[in-house]
Amino acid sequence: MSVSIYLNNLQVQIVNGTFGKKGKFQNSIIADAPDGSIINGIVMDQDSFVQFLNRVWAEYNLSKKDVHLVVNSNKIPGRLVDVPVLNTTKTRQFVGRELSDMQKEDEESFICYNEVGGGGKNSKMRKLYAEIVANSLIKDYIDIFAAAGITLKSIVSAEGSIISLLDQTVAKQYKTFVLQIINGNIVSNILWVNGSFNYFNSTRLFNDIGSEAYYTDCARSLSNLSQFMMAHKIEHEIERIVIAGTPRNDISFYGQYVDQQGINAPVELLYQGLGDTPQQNFEAQQAIFAVSGLFDVGKEGNFILKYNSKSTEKKMDPQLKKSIIIVGSTLGAMLLIFAITFFMRLSRQNTYDELVEYNEDPLVVSQASLFDAMSIRRDALSAQSNSISNVLDTIETYPILNDDVIQKLNDTAKGYAEIEIGSFDAENGLVNVTAKAEDVEKINQYIDRLEEQEDMFSSVKYSGYNMTQDGTWSINVVCTFAPGVGREGEQHEE
Repeated sequence: MSVSIYLNNLQVQIVNGTFGKKGKFQNSIIADAPDGSIINGIVMDQDSFVQFLNRVWAEYNLSKKDVHLVVNSNKIPGRLVDVPVLNTTKTRQFVGRELSDMQKEDEESFICYNEVGGGGKNSKMRKLYAEIVANSLIKDYIDIFAAAGITLKSIVSAEGSIISLLDQTVAKQYKTFVLQIINGNIVSNILWVNGSFNYFNSTRLFNDIGSEAYYTDCARSLSNLSQFMMAHKIEHEIERIVIAGTPRNDISFYGQYVDQQGINAPVELLYQGLGDTPQQNFEAQQAIFAVSGLFDVGKEGNFILKYNSKSTEKKMDPQLKKSIIIVGSTLGAMLLIFAITFFMRLSRQNTYDELVEYNEDPLVVSQASLFDAMSIRRDALSAQSNSISNVLDTIETYPILNDDVIQKLNDTAKGYAEIEIGSFDAENGLVNVTAKAEDVEKINQYIDRLEEQEDMFSSVKYSGYNMTQDGTWSINVVCTFAPGVGREGEQHEE
């Protein structure tokens, strides 16, 4: 069982569950840390906080080996970055240039990022949420938890991890929505537009928690978000206002506060795929930041994996290092000049005479001319060969909708839904499928089975449900094949 802990201020969220790309919530613990020990995600009193960790871990018998930390701190700046599809090394370099204005010259740090929806395997651009993290900050967290005998497997920011959670849950159902997290006197709004993350902000509230004025302030922060959409000419309509962090099971009353701000979108409680039961889903949304730590952001988003342990070693005094470099460089240059001069005085004339004789040899001149002509011919043939190879490699990545692939599509639906295969776009690897079933849950299970076919599909997207005239439910599914699907038989024949 994995443990995720969220640090912000006094109230600490801790959850048990399963860590992975699609994390699962089991149960939660809400505990108050000692006064003043945590401020804005930073541990201010290490001794009292370590005592707090020891007490909580002992009282609830929590795992000390599989622990994931979520930190909400303004010391971890980040922003949304549009990046071309590049390899990992070039992506890091590109993101580093984009965040250069956030970098502090006197602080050793590293770049982390995670993909936040939009595009796909065939897209030329990716949207990344990128952050700059100080080495010293991560070292402090590792040392503090180690003092309590706890080994951290990952450290992520609250913003980065909640974005990853939404990408795997709510974004599967709605394309344009707002997640509003009510956490005491702090309300956070995450805007998702047309299938990808767009904006994150947090607002401090000053009215009594639970009062009418309090909920009015919460709804007013959504109005500010609407103004942001207008200013950035975002024309997509908000489909849902999803609420998390509330102890109230029935939030229908909140809809009137949202309506008063001129936002015409239904309000619902976050429940998508957080736990196995309705009660677990309800408990999970109350500790949503800690729950987000159960969702794996990948190795490029995990602060611990990117942390450079060598940054903690004692460094040479910069002035001394500069002096040594200057003296060494000067001495090396002098020795090199002396050696070159001595050698040239001994061999210059002989070498010169040999070169003149060689260059004027008629046979050498003839061979050089022939070599130049053959090199030009070779380069032309090589360019043609490479062009043909590139075309063939590209064609080999196009999927084929053959009998085996169609049979696999039918096998996936057997017992769950009746399917009808519509159009197929080989260049983009897209196939449209219409699925019908008498029970909506059967269609949901069919969609889950499609998403499990990772060797066959790179993505599975679907629209809302429709009731047909014969009383069954139908849904349109667009599947993106993985490169080369359906060509296994061709390769075997070859």
